[in-house]
Amino acid sequence: MVGAAAARTLGVILPLTGSEAMFGTMEKNSYEMAFEELKAAGKTKVGGKEIQLMFEDDQGKQDVAKSATEKLVNQNKVAMLSGGYSSACTNVIAGTSQALNTPFLIVTGSSDDITKQGWQYVFRGTAAPASKYTGAFWNMVEDVIKPKTAALIYENTDFGSSSAKGFRADCEKRGISVVFDQAYEHGAIDFKPMLANMRNTNADMIFAVSYVMDAAMIVKQMKELDYNTKLFVGGGAGYTMPEFKENAGAASEYVASTTLWVPNVAWPGAGDYFQKYQQKYGKEPDYHGAQAYATMYVIAEALSKATDFTNTGIQKALKGVDMMTVMGPIKFEDWEGYTNQNKPNTYVVQWQKGKLEVIWPQNVKSADYVYPVPEWNKR
Repeated sequence: MVGAAAARTLGVILPLTGSEAMFGTMEKNSYEMAFEELKAAGKTKVGGKEIQLMFEDDQGKQDVAKSATEKLVNQNKVAMLSGGYSSACTNVIAGTSQALNTPFLIVTGSSDDITKQGWQYVFRGTAAPASKYTGAFWNMVEDVIKPKTAALIYENTDFGSSSAKGFRADCEKRGISVVFDQAYEHGAIDFKPMLANMRNTNADMIFAVSYVMDAAMIVKQMKELDYNTKLFVGGGAGYTMPEFKENAGAASEYVASTTLWVPNVAWPGAGDYFQKYQQKYGKEPDYHGAQAYATMYVIAEALSKATDFTNTGIQKALKGVDMMTVMGPIKFEDWEGYTNQNKPNTYVVQWQKGKLEVIWPQNVKSADYVYPVPEWNKR
């Protein structure tokens, strides 16, 4: 049971410094933006007391994430936890929250295993399991691309490995041969030896899982090597970020990616959130920001429905959530071995003329797909 003094405090753990800070900052801004809107609408008072937000910086490090979790629960007596950007840190926060019987609503951490432990205090709403990011992409593969071979490169993190495992299984199901399959060190600088080896396989498409700086470096070095492929697809993460386009420059053109959200998706308020964020912070948010914004609304909804503010009371209230958000419908269910896991919606986007366009599913497209993509020297 939480202490009465902090019975309405929400602890949020994000990487606010270090290599993942651009993601953590976007998410912190989005939590705060949603909180301000909820407050203006009179929805941050529950049981006559105001909800308080308390942020902790995990620096993108697992040991720091663990101590931040323990501090928020044991010292600050928070009612519940949220946040969790990288899968590695999220896994630590989740395991610690479960051990401390404290409800934890994940914002981004996507490794499949996190919601496959049967942890009853851990919930994942706006984040898809990593292997499920590709739902819309596989529909496009079957309808349009029809590859016989694929190349797979991924960072050696929990998110990268989980995404790669899902990709291999999906290829096997469809009889697609994975002719190149290599993990790389997150934060590497020289990808050219790996890219040169990959080029020798002449794969019909490339699937890459990378955070933003690696993503930009990979496509820039492909351009320098004049390495052409019919389609390069990122597995979410870095390939959808505005910083990817800024750092990759012309090499970003025609790069596609799976994603969980786009500003012009049909969910109510999605476009408004995008515009308001842009006006307030002078930057475009991507799906990471939308995840945090929607998560704050889910938390407010759950706390408003809680019959008491014990850990079990809040856990029960989260279990009962069934609502629409800018990320689509959120409902915590048990399916395919996942516990308290929302079923995701997915999209395929492609950088075209410096803009991220939705190319699949076709009923929500903002532009036609470009496939096969033109060779570097023909652009």
